[in-house]
Amino acid sequence: MTPGSPSPYEERSTPRVRILVADDHALDRAGLVALLESEDAFEVVAETSSVEETILRCRALQPDVLVLALKVCSQDDQAAIPAIRSQLPELRILALSERSAEHCLVLNPPWRRLLDETAVGPPPVSTDCLQMAAHQGAMGTLRRSADPQDLHLAVRLVARGQACYDPRTTTRILAEAGTGHRPLLSDREMQVAALLAEAHSNKEIAALLGIREPTVKKHVRHILEKFGLQDRLQAGLFLARNPLQLKP
Repeated sequence: MTPGSPSPYEERSTPRVRILVADDHALDRAGLVALLESEDAFEVVAETSSVEETILRCRALQPDVLVLALKVCSQDDQAAIPAIRSQLPELRILALSERSAEHCLVLNPPWRRLLDETAVGPPPVSTDCLQMAAHQGAMGTLRRSADPQDLHLAVRLVARGQACYDPRTTTRILAEAGTGHRPLLSDREMQVAALLAEAHSNKEIAALLGIREPTVKKHVRHILEKFGLQDRLQAGLFLARNPLQLKP
């Protein structure tokens, strides 16, 4: 043993980072596990493929970090992070997404692209899936396009309780904070806006909320004015792609 080097006892006494990997695609999950286990300081304690299984295994094994692919779904289609954090609020989550904001299937499913073709004006800016994950409580975010070293670093930081967001997510979070405020919607306008985001017509919104169609049109007009949008189609696209605007 060379002078100044740690003793074998000291090396063995350093705790390894215990990780649970959740991804619903077996090949992707295997790749993640292999990358993580290539780092001596990491130990993958379990693999899961659903939200329900992830909650059960995390509760039993108490990993230091959950590496969570955002495409993992629950049986009732609830978003993964809120579902997991409702049961395990202290769990440290590193959210993993492989897609850019423009190709995020969670916020921009294929049917919305068809609406884009008929929309007037420039396409609305999209909320990034990883920005949404950070808002929901993920301590770290990373894309699959990142280098393996970035994955290792993110896991270490999250295990220590430090935030680690990919550059684009950080930029978007700072930009949102810099705007100072969002347009304030009334409770009824919030309800109408949420249904607009689901592509409901004014007639359908009136029936769902139990109000008259002219009243719906009035609320839609107020929403357009507050967000500076041109028409209800553009409003639906904007709100669907910017769900943080619908948060109280």
